[in-house]
Amino acid sequence: MFTPTGPAKRPWLRPLIALGAVIVVMGGFWVLSTVLDDGKPPVEVARDARVGDCLENRGTHADPDLYTIACSDAKADYKVMIDATLRHKCPAEFDEYTERGGRTGETTLCLTPVRH
Repeated sequence: MFTPTGPAKRPWLRPLIALGAVIVVMGGFWVLSTVLDDGKPPVEVARDARVGDCLENRGTHADPDLYTIACSDAKADYKVMIDATLRHKCPAEFDEYTERGGRTGETTLCLTPVRH
């Protein structure tokens, strides 16, 4: 009678288990992203705003915290009229907002209040 001397060799089993583990982990991330998604677009800070975009001030007038928002939204406080990043100065008729940091180092936007 034949008696095996060790465990049966199955070289295909380890890669199959690894693939299964990767699929389970990726599925978990997909489920989490689906559950946690609130359907809103990602928050964009003021330095990413373009001419024509509207901004919401979540801070104070003295210490603004501006975020891009739809112009039709009642929370819109300002509209970007000029991107003065290269000049670092706005004409007198506009409010000026300067933010340091980001890709360009410093962003200067000329704003006008939104009237609802």
